[in-house]
Amino acid sequence: MDEWKDLREADRQVPYARLDLKHRGVRARKFLSRPTLFFRFIHGGRINSIPVHYSIMMELTAKEMEMLRSYLWQDAGGGDPTGVFFPDQTGKAVITAEEDCVLSGIVPAMFLFEEEGCRLERVPGAVDGSLCGAGSEIMTAVGPTASLFKVERTVLNILSRMSGIATMAQEASRLAEEASPGTRVAGTRKTTPGFHLFEKRALIDGGALPHRYDLSSLAMIKDNHLKALGEGAESIAAAVDMIRELRGPYMLIEVEVEDISHGLAAVEAGADIIMFDNMSPRKLKEASEKVREEAERLGRNLTLEASGGITLENLAKYAPHVDVVSMGCLTQKALPKSFKMEYDSNIEICED
Repeated sequence: MDEWKDLREADRQVPYARLDLKHRGVRARKFLSRPTLFFRFIHGGRINSIPVHYSIMMELTAKEMEMLRSYLWQDAGGGDPTGVFFPDQTGKAVITAEEDCVLSGIVPAMFLFEEEGCRLERVPGAVDGSLCGAGSEIMTAVGPTASLFKVERTVLNILSRMSGIATMAQEASRLAEEASPGTRVAGTRKTTPGFHLFEKRALIDGGALPHRYDLSSLAMIKDNHLKALGEGAESIAAAVDMIRELRGPYMLIEVEVEDISHGLAAVEAGADIIMFDNMSPRKLKEASEKVREEAERLGRNLTLEASGGITLENLAKYAPHVDVVSMGCLTQKALPKSFKMEYDSNIEICED
């Protein structure tokens, strides 16, 4: 089990796997996430020709625990006047999905219930990243009635938001795989302030890459940087050189380009990732082919990314030309999934 955890953690820590280009004769399966690869190798598991996404129940970081406590405080920090109804009562609460979805948010939900002194009874198979049908019970919490009601809304909000993102991420991953086996889908930094770590978790649970978690995760040279430095090939080379000098060879550098000339300049400058931004599929095809030819001539491995205006509807037109398609809509436009909590006071308390 430790191997699974290590593999999933690796997907969390880097924006993309540093792998050979799929368009250079390398088998496309190498571009699937390492956990997905491992699962297919051992079990041969596939669902409708889509790689099975095996999710590890990733442990919460100290920062995530701190954020979860703050969410609960925002809702219940001033106390709950109805808590006086049942000061010493114990009950049971069952969480049920009201829509088909890809589950995400189980680990944060468990933490919040346990933080308030409740005991969790998980439903087998109801884990982050698993498919869940409408009407399915996903967990049961037993504990002080006041605590169950205190946690209820925060838990349901988290499950709703995260499962919505995971569901859309899985659909995008499926479409990309069908259009171009091995092309990965990624999120962006277009996340909700204060909730971004959990939105990144949800992307992973849906089989997508999280992209960078914050500005420090990867050096991304964007169009506004180049405008400030002075547009042109020279500014791209200068920007890459400055970062290499400051951070050494261990910092990945991505350059955002909007035309072929800047793409070729980024290859020449030694960028690790080139993002083609706001290009039409036809222009992207031309640009990616020329950039790959130049990279091959120089003997450099690159990851090519497309971004800007890409949706579920047009994703298939972009996926064949790049290694990664990043989509802000995965976090900006994912619809929440509905969950409910039902309380039951008729429980049997087992004495240890």
